[in-house]
Amino acid sequence: MNSARTSSQLIARFGRSERVAHWLLAAAFASMLGSGVLMGGLGPLDHHGMLVVHIGSAIVLGAGLVLLLVLRRSRGPLVQTARDLVPFDASDRSWLVRAPRAYLTGSELPPSGRFNAGQKVNARLVVLVLAVLYVSGIAELKRYTSILQPVGFLAGAHGLAAGAAAVLVAGHMYLALVHPSTRPALRGITLGAVRRDWAEHHHARWVESVDERAAEDASVGAARPAEHPAPG
Repeated sequence: MNSARTSSQLIARFGRSERVAHWLLAAAFASMLGSGVLMGGLGPLDHHGMLVVHIGSAIVLGAGLVLLLVLRRSRGPLVQTARDLVPFDASDRSWLVRAPRAYLTGSELPPSGRFNAGQKVNARLVVLVLAVLYVSGIAELKRYTSILQPVGFLAGAHGLAAGAAAVLVAGHMYLALVHPSTRPALRGITLGAVRRDWAEHHHARWVESVDERAAEDASVGAARPAEHPAPG
C-alpha cells in the first residue's frame, strides 16, 4: 500500500515558463528543419515560401526567448534552470562513462541532481548548434538574395549544423517517447510534474534538495508567530 502510494505521488519539475521555452524551441526547430529540407529541393512546395517560413521561425524563436527572459515572472525560473545545467563534476563524468551500458542493460547510474550529465551535455550542444545555425544562416541567405555576401565556410557549416541538430532531436525524441526508463520524464515537460518514485531513482540528489527546502519552509512557517486579530 505504501509503495503504491509513493509511486502515485507527483513532484513538480518544470514551471510554466520552462515548459513554454521548451515547446517554443521544439516547434520552431521543427518548422526550421522541415522548411530547410524543402528548400533543399525535396517536395513540391514553393521554395521561396519555405524560405519565409524558415526565416520567420528563426525570428519567432529568438524573439520568444528574449521575451521570456524580459518578463520578470519567467526570467527567474529560466535563469535557475540555466544555472542547474552548468555544473559538471566527477559524478557527472562517471555518469557519462556508465550511461551507455546502463541504458542497454538497465544497470544503475550514479545519483543525479535536477539534470543528469547527458542532459547537461545535450544542453551545451543545443546552444552551440543554434549559435552556428543563426550565424551561418546569414551566409546562406546569399542563395536567395543578392543583398548579403557569403561568409566563406559558414555557408557549408549551416547544413552540417542542421544535420547535427537533427541527430540531437532524434536522440531526444527516442529517450522521451520510446526508451522505458526515460519516457516518464515527458510528463514533466508537458504537465510540469513527474512521478516521485521515478525522480528518486533518476534524480535522487534533486529530490533530496527539494525535500530539504520543503522541510525548511515548513519549519520557518511553524516558527512564525501566529497573527491574532486586533481586539475590537
